[in-house]
Amino acid sequence: MRLVLCALTALALAAVLGLGATWWTVANGLPASGLHIGVWKAEPDIGTLGADPYEIAATARSGEAPLTYGDGLAFTATHDDAGRPLDAACDYELAGELPPVRLWTLTAFRPNGSRLATARSDVSLTSAAAVRRTGAPLTVTLSRRARPGNWLAIEGDGSFVLRLSLYDTTLGTPLERANPTGLLSIRRRACG
Repeated sequence: MRLVLCALTALALAAVLGLGATWWTVANGLPASGLHIGVWKAEPDIGTLGADPYEIAATARSGEAPLTYGDGLAFTATHDDAGRPLDAACDYELAGELPPVRLWTLTAFRPNGSRLATARSDVSLTSAAAVRRTGAPLTVTLSRRARPGNWLAIEGDGSFVLRLSLYDTTLGTPLERANPTGLLSIRRRACG
């Protein structure tokens, strides 16, 4: 009887640990997978036949239609360059160069995937509307208050996620992944 009870306990423990690890991996992704450029992370294989089972499960769970090599690449950032979580109560400055792309979009989301609520109807910044200076890096300000230049309005409190989608780029291809170019740095400014 004791042997049966020990065997059932071991099986239950194994099932709980195995299912818990699988749930965590689907929710958070494999730590070593994907393409990391600074604080930005992307999953280039997510819309291809090369996607691992965890990426496929995460895509099915989120309900998103992933970008493939021919479409582009979507990067997300949850922290600034100092490793602090992005907070809607703070202002941020993004600066840097983007790889060659046909179109890019920058949007702020809640961690659950919903868009940040703003009084403005335009909650994204796109390359079509961005102001660029010749010979200068792209700069974008995230703030509750209007700013000159490229400004993305953020409102509310709590953490948020930035998504930088690069359309029609070679950055996600296996050849380009070996030597990725830099993306926008994220620096926290004033909070409150």
